[in-house]
Amino acid sequence: MNFGSLCRVYARGKACVKTFRQQEDGAILILALLFFVLIVMISGIAVDMVRFESERARMQGTADRAVLAATAMRENSGGLTPEEIVQAYFDAEGMGDFVRGRIEVTESSGTRTVRVTPEARMPTIFMRLAGVRELDMKLVSAASEGLAEVQVEIVMVLDVSGSMINDEWGNPMEDPRIDDLHAAATEFVKEMLEDNETGRVAITFVPYSTEVIMPPGTLTYFTNLSDPPSGDMTNAFCIDFDTWDSVTNSLHTPMTRRNCVLASNSDILITDMPIVPYVHTVSKATEIIESLWGNWGTSIDLGLRTGAMFFDPTLRPVIDHLIDNNQVSGMFRDRPLEWNAPQSYRALVLMTDGANCCFFDNDPARRKPDRKTQDADTVSVCNALKAQNVVIYAVAFEAPQPGIDLMEACASSPGHFFNSSGAQLVAAFKNIATHIQTGALRLTQ
Repeated sequence: MNFGSLCRVYARGKACVKTFRQQEDGAILILALLFFVLIVMISGIAVDMVRFESERARMQGTADRAVLAATAMRENSGGLTPEEIVQAYFDAEGMGDFVRGRIEVTESSGTRTVRVTPEARMPTIFMRLAGVRELDMKLVSAASEGLAEVQVEIVMVLDVSGSMINDEWGNPMEDPRIDDLHAAATEFVKEMLEDNETGRVAITFVPYSTEVIMPPGTLTYFTNLSDPPSGDMTNAFCIDFDTWDSVTNSLHTPMTRRNCVLASNSDILITDMPIVPYVHTVSKATEIIESLWGNWGTSIDLGLRTGAMFFDPTLRPVIDHLIDNNQVSGMFRDRPLEWNAPQSYRALVLMTDGANCCFFDNDPARRKPDRKTQDADTVSVCNALKAQNVVIYAVAFEAPQPGIDLMEACASSPGHFFNSSGAQLVAAFKNIATHIQTGALRLTQ
């Protein structure tokens, strides 16, 4: 190649390079690639953070459940120490190594405190591209319980309508539902009232059907009580209510007397089942439970509203009357507790095997125009109790759908609602006892 040819080649190459440098085609592709890489990194960081938060929440939940279970001072741990209980919870979640050696238990003056400080490291997937290979999780959870510190008030509103002993045609059942209620309620009181000499836990029994019978001699303390519309005062010591959206000021709330149907003046095989407040021993509680039988229809609203009164501190003159007549222990002289009393826990157990029932127009037991009204009033009472921080456990026992729906609406949460049949009722009441014991504990951190 001569010198002239070489110069031409060089000139063309230089022109090509210049042209290439001046071309902008494809520049957006490079920018798009850069943005794509950034988007992948940012999305990857988000994925890692979601993974981290999910694992952190799972570890925190495990820690909270573990310390609550380990703090319980009742003998329901199967012989395990508090440390072993906490470790078992974490082992079950595949997190055993995270808490090993990080469990502290202190017991002093009847109080137990359990504290755990689990730690873990989560390997990252995408954040390692930015140089972050692991994320540290360091948590703290603690709980305390002293058997003498938290006062627990429980009201059991129990359905004793005729369907608890008879089938839908009114014939006696071979295995009546009332037997299942006896067994379930007995297990419940054994769980709650064992070693309860100090009365830390008190249970009020409210049997209900079409009527609720108040304790003897207590209606004279109510200041806004009207006579029956008929004017007939025979056995007029059952009550009904004019308002349903409040559970305070019960001693002065508008009420109307109703005529109770009693075993003493009836040819029907029934038993008188008045409300029995503030029971604190297993023996007394089981005696009451065994006396429950079935009669008449179902007024859930009435049973619930009457039971709600026994959380209201304005009812103290009624309790004092029962104490003075040796029907309630003197240790409950200042009960019910104030609504906002510290170190207190209130729970209501509402159970039915049916649905609100208004009977026929000419039936003397007819109280309201229809079931819809009764259901609405029932929910109003439940909402009023929840507003006062009363925890409601609602149990539908082989109930029809309207009863199931009502119990579900009344429960404090889906976890406080139980839909049971047969022997499952015992398990439901045992679960409620465990819930109450756990709920009475206080997470301190």
